Amino acid sequence: MIYFDNAATTKMSTEALKVYTEVAQQFYANSDSLHILGNQSSNLILQVKSKISQLLHVPADGLIFTSGGTQSNQIGIESLVEISEERDEVLVSPLEHSSIYQVLERLERRNKFKICFLPVTENGKVLPEALENGISERTALIVVQAVNSVTGIIQDISALKLIAKRHDIPFFMDAVQAVTKIPLDYTDISGFSVSAHKFNGPKGCGLLFLSPESITVPSYNNVFQQNGFLPGTLDIPGISSMTTALQYNFPTIEESLEKMHILQSKLKSLISKDIRMVVDDYPGICGLILPRTQGQEAVTKMGQLGFCISTVSACSILDPRPDRTLLSLGLSPTEVSRYIRVSLGSDNSVDEIEKFVATLNNLFG
Repeated sequence: MIYFDNAATTKMSTEALKVYTEVAQQFYANSDSLHILGNQSSNLILQVKSKISQLLHVPADGLIFTSGGTQSNQIGIESLVEISEERDEVLVSPLEHSSIYQVLERLERRNKFKICFLPVTENGKVLPEALENGISERTALIVVQAVNSVTGIIQDISALKLIAKRHDIPFFMDAVQAVTKIPLDYTDISGFSVSAHKFNGPKGCGLLFLSPESITVPSYNNVFQQNGFLPGTLDIPGISSMTTALQYNFPTIEESLEKMHILQSKLKSLISKDIRMVVDDYPGICGLILPRTQGQEAVTKMGQLGFCISTVSACSILDPRPDRTLLSLGLSPTEVSRYIRVSLGSDNSVDEIEKFVATLNNLFG
């Protein structure tokens, strides 16, 4: 099988798996326990936080360990958006992950906040002037992802976060598809989300950063774990494994990007002229529109022939509605239905791309 679904999840690295096993065997005590083994586990968590803090250049006391990107997004938004009773609008891009809309729509149903969508260009970009024009006295929070999971669209986070800072409005970033994939400055951001399984770490483990400088409201009352934001026993093996995956991938971001560009260029040079590439941004995510065939049919057929690809985000695969991101780019529902996603990883090769494109062209070109 040739795996081209790395935006959905990645294979756990040998190094991360080794650390997971070793930590699970040695640091099995609850990090909240007062005995010596509990203290050892607690000290390991402090060491891990310090390493992550150094990698991301953010304060360690703003790090919260979660079960993944979805939980990080939900807790982060709820914690930041509660800061004002007078401001009742949330500015959000129309390209966000479904977990972002789930929490925002829940707040909207409670008549607590109003969702205001930011306009995007035909290439899916939130322009700084569009954000500037969208901000009002009632804006309580701005939410913009770094890299889109369906198309690979990269937003200009550096410019957008500065506008938010100038207006003193919290800025939350879904960084799930960006961490270790593109160079990104994580400073001056109120909150952001991370998911370990997107960069060769374990599933079920994630990270939320909430800036100590931001006014936040903990999710729970009378909970003292993780500063009141999330109760429960910490997954020490998962957290340690995630940190190892971060450490291994961060130094090779530029090298990995170069390889993704080579693979994407090969795909573009070989693909049939009747198959259209939607966006040319982050090279690790290639969105294609087939001329006639439904995306789900193509995914099934290619899978039978040994190629693992997808249509949209795996988290939205059961949603019968056309993908919101693709519609926001001006695609018709028919075009959306013929969309497939090819997401590349460090283990992929030019030879695999050639085999894939030859099969795709033969069947659907």
